[in-house]
Order: sequence, then C-alpha cells, then structure tokens
Amino acid sequence: MGEQFRMNEITKNTGINKSTVLYYLSLGLLPEPIRTSKNMAYYPAIYLDIIPVIRYLQEKMHLPLGIIKQLIDNIGFQRFTTENAIHYYETFLSPLKQKEDHVFYNSKEFINISNLESHEIRQLENSELLFPSGSELYYNEDLLVANAFKKLKDYGITVSDIKKLADKTETLAYEVHELYHKYAKGLDSEEEQELTKAMRKELETIFGYLINKYMQLIYKEENE
Repeated sequence: MGEQFRMNEITKNTGINKSTVLYYLSLGLLPEPIRTSKNMAYYPAIYLDIIPVIRYLQEKMHLPLGIIKQLIDNIGFQRFTTENAIHYYETFLSPLKQKEDHVFYNSKEFINISNLESHEIRQLENSELLFPSGSELYYNEDLLVANAFKKLKDYGITVSDIKKLADKTETLAYEVHELYHKYAKGLDSEEEQELTKAMRKELETIFGYLINKYMQLIYKEENE
C-alpha cells in the first residue's frame, strides 16, 4: 500500500495549509486518501511529490488549476513531475488558446456554454470528435471544438461529414507517431522531448499551410 501520512504531516512537509490540500483534493489534483473513519484519513506519500509540482506550475509558470488538472489527467499521478508537466504543457497545451481564468466545466456547464444540445455533445463524443476527461470534465480546447462544430452545423455540415475527415486525421497522427519513433532511436530523454515538441509544432505549421494551399488551388481550378 505504501507509506501514508496524516494531514498535519502533509501540511508540514509541503508548506501549504489544510484547506488548500482539501481544495486540491476536491478538484481531483490529488489521489483519494484512505479513510478509516468519518474524521480520520491517511494520505499517500505521493502527495509530497505532487503538491510541490502544482505549486511550481502555479507560482512560477502562472498556470491556472484547470490547466494543471488537465496535465494530471493526461500524465497520471505517478508520472506527474515538474519536467513531465512542463514538457506536456509546452508540447500539447501551450499552443492552444487557453483562457487565463479557465478552470474546467462539468457536463451541465459545458452544454450551456457551448450552445449545443446534450445529444449533440454525446454524438461528438461517440464519433471520437470530442474527448472529455474520464471524470466527465471539459476543458477550453473541448469548448473550442464544440464552438467550431456549432458554426459548421449552422451551414448544414453534419457530424458524419466531419467524422470522415477526422478518420484521415487519426491515420495521419499514427503515421506521425511512427515517424517520431524512427528518429527518436538513440536519443536521451531531453532530446526525445525536444523532438516531440518540434514535430508537433512544425508539422502543424506544414499541414496548416498545405491544406490552405490545396484549397486555394482547388478554388482556382474551379473558377478557371
């Protein structure tokens, strides 16, 4: 089961107060403790590793708790180190249009703010066009996708139409991953992270450029 601590030991070793620990816990930033009674609980030793990372991301990088929650959901408690968190953020989340005050949305909040019906959101999820966290929470990137779908839907474009294009994107993502493994052989951890970041950023630029150029060429051909 591993070493466990009482609340006063957690606060003493991490430098934060009890209310902050409980707040982190309520947001899913920390794993659940072992409760032995209504007023007694033991907290896993990993709290001593996770809390300093959360504080660093908040105080040094000024990341909102919603982004930190998203990092934890994707990395996992056991691998949630400062190095891994920064790498994941800079590679996958930093390029997105994140709101500074953004936390996250539950299902009801997401339905209201996205202006979509619940069945439409479920349809996007079932078609693997929207990926909420395992705890049914939605982040700003999910909202961007929902808003984009809403705009396309107003022109009569359906989920099925988008799904056909998305299937090609999924295939492309796997091919990019295979390309990464081809060139990651023999690299150390830091070099692997730099390669991942470079491929994500530069290929996104190239693909965005190409789809724009191809659409321009098609438009030109149709109007000649």
